[in-house]
Amino acid sequence: MNLTTEKNTALSRICIELCGGRCCDPWWGVILYTMTKKGGLSNLNTFKYEVIRGINSRVERIKTQYITNEDPPRLLFKDPDRYNVVAEKIQIVNDTLIIHLRAMFAFRCLFLSKKKVCSIHPSKMGVDIRPPHCALLGSAKTKAGDKGFCRIIDAAFRSHMDEAKIASAIEIEREVSQRHFDEGCTSRDEAAELVIRQIQEYCARSAAHLMPVKREKKPGRNDPCYCGSDIKYKRCHGRS
Repeated sequence: MNLTTEKNTALSRICIELCGGRCCDPWWGVILYTMTKKGGLSNLNTFKYEVIRGINSRVERIKTQYITNEDPPRLLFKDPDRYNVVAEKIQIVNDTLIIHLRAMFAFRCLFLSKKKVCSIHPSKMGVDIRPPHCALLGSAKTKAGDKGFCRIIDAAFRSHMDEAKIASAIEIEREVSQRHFDEGCTSRDEAAELVIRQIQEYCARSAAHLMPVKREKKPGRNDPCYCGSDIKYKRCHGRS
């Protein structure tokens, strides 16, 4: 058995026997993108629907990219279980907000069995019909920062297949994934609402001039006048 075959066998064992689909249950689609909002915090309801449209388009982009290499191809994902969208950075130019977003979508792979085994893994099928993105994941050639880098596989080869260190790396991945999942929203509408709140909180702290002007509530006709005269509003400043 040559070195390449040994590595491929080791990779399959880690993915199938030890990891149990950690990178696929859920599979996190991560996209960084920017949105702009003119006019400060005015018309936030309209902007909320722009945020939802942005989430929709990126979810659909991922779903259409992750298909099997077959004829006809099959989708790997339905809609995400969680939407974790965060405004990582906000910049202000005059009355325009430039919002840098990190969107993380927790998908469930349709080809991952209840026993957490990939039913289209090449070790099972003899051929690789996975999308290129999946085929790259866990390659022994990748390094930190490379597309397809897997911290579990990296820990395995760095430790010369020390199972305790592999188990530790798997547990770390589980904890990180679970934290992101728990922080996520169950709907796109809820995710957009959270983005709006993040923008409002940022402006309240750092850009008060962009906050909407609060109007004082007009007193009722029979309420005391706001001027302090102790006369009913309708007989004081409320007289037409």
